[in-house]
Amino acid sequence: MSSVWIEKRKPCGSVRRRWAARPLGHDVWGDWFALPDDGGVLLMPVADPWVAGFRADGSVRVDVATDVLVAAPVSSFVDLDLDVERDARGVVRLLDREDFVRRAPAYPRPWVDLAWEAWGDVERDLTCRVEPFGTASDLWLRRVAPVGLPDVVPATA
Repeated sequence: MSSVWIEKRKPCGSVRRRWAARPLGHDVWGDWFALPDDGGVLLMPVADPWVAGFRADGSVRVDVATDVLVAAPVSSFVDLDLDVERDARGVVRLLDREDFVRRAPAYPRPWVDLAWEAWGDVERDLTCRVEPFGTASDLWLRRVAPVGLPDVVPATA
């Protein structure tokens, strides 16, 4: 399947980051995309206010977001600054609180409330490995795992 674009937008609407991704499929959690540059997968959920990137080492990075839109050829979300990360050892960290506090006065009040609530919910779910932060990404990560090089038969002299 061909690549699509994923855009991480600022609350003002401008594009903060844009990258190519390959659609993998859809499940109860949302739409999954392969991230060719880093070998991970991205989940754009059906109804949750975040977007999550999963890596083969078990690490997860979640952007608290709003206006998550899955559509070809460009899928997008509005990044609300707050992030939650679980590293490969399982340590969960809340990130970017200061950035959010500084910028929040310019955001619509419902976005601010949504962001704080989502930040706490995601921290809890990552810590407790509540799906989709448990094993839900395993199937999708296997689909993008390197297949390896073919066996090389040494030339005979």
